[in-house]
Amino acid sequence: MAPEGWLRDPGGKWLLCFLKDPMSSQRLPQIYMDKWDVSPIGTPNRFLNRRKVGLAPAIETWEELIASGWSKIDNQFGSAA
Repeated sequence: MAPEGWLRDPGGKWLLCFLKDPMSSQRLPQIYMDKWDVSPIGTPNRFLNRRKVGLAPAIETWEELIASGWSKIDNQFGSAA
């Protein structure tokens, strides 16, 4: 299953949004990983960059971030802020 949603770093400074590219094929799904800085109230403030990766690297990144203290946040800020 493709990782989707927002992760926040342990220091509360960065957000990453994982979003499946709707134009990618089912056989070879591609995932957007959007990096944002965080406003003082904890919402996405400024878009910093976007990476487009395959499913396996996206899952690996998601799992590594969770293992290093990043957390999925309940407020998902729409589909891509």
